[in-house]
Amino acid sequence: MVSENNQSKNVCVIGAGPSGLVAARELRKEGHKAVVLEQNHDVGGQWLYDPNVEEEDPLGRNLFLKVHSSMYESLRLTSPREIMGFTDFPFSVKKGRDMRRFPSHRELLMYLKDFCEFFGLREMIRFHTRVEYVGMLDYRVCSNDLKWVVRSKGMKNEKEVEEVFDAVVVATGMDIWKRKQMHSHIYRTPEPFRNEV
Repeated sequence: MVSENNQSKNVCVIGAGPSGLVAARELRKEGHKAVVLEQNHDVGGQWLYDPNVEEEDPLGRNLFLKVHSSMYESLRLTSPREIMGFTDFPFSVKKGRDMRRFPSHRELLMYLKDFCEFFGLREMIRFHTRVEYVGMLDYRVCSNDLKWVVRSKGMKNEKEVEEVFDAVVVATGMDIWKRKQMHSHIYRTPEPFRNEV
């Protein structure tokens, strides 16, 4: 809980992938009020598979992507499940699901959904909400109490919202790839590359 010296803060977490979910859980556990803004329809971030590939700059320079995940259909984890889970919520084998030590991406997504449900995080998340701007609030004078402005837009209703937070956690995990190569974001199946080196 929040100590007597620290007041509860109003925090915006951007992204409901693994990092965003853990951040939201820890913030709430410490007594802070957190809201998670997620542009997709569900939790998972990059682990939320979408078979579609949008027509985009293959170097990933577009600011806003229609298809967020870079996941390809046959992807399996390269790390064993024993080290992929959170310390207090193990990535255990569940009957009727992918029981392999190196499971598919779908199994990791199910684990993240289980985590979200177990800790009651879904109520903190605003789905279909894209963050369009984050910046410090302009006080026009120096202040020790910095605040952050977050502008977001509902992707279904196009409603724009501007809110002020005490802190912002950016948990999107996306960087811009600048080298001249095809970005993994648009890879789905190997067929287009057959007979290529």
